[in-house]
Amino acid sequence: MGVYQGLVRFFTADGQLVPTPEESAEQAAQRAEQQTQRAERLAAKLRELNIDPDTI
Repeated sequence: MGVYQGLVRFFTADGQLVPTPEESAEQAAQRAEQQTQRAERLAAKLRELNIDPDTI
């Protein structure tokens, strides 16, 4: 346990900050958005190659 940005926070034994539930949810939402964007780019590339991504 320690102080991080003026707040009492938990840390792992090796000093890593343990994210709050809100931070964890935000990180998960960001990862989901990145995955969605990547899937959209892949689908667009497949369409450029005349491959229907919905049939794969």
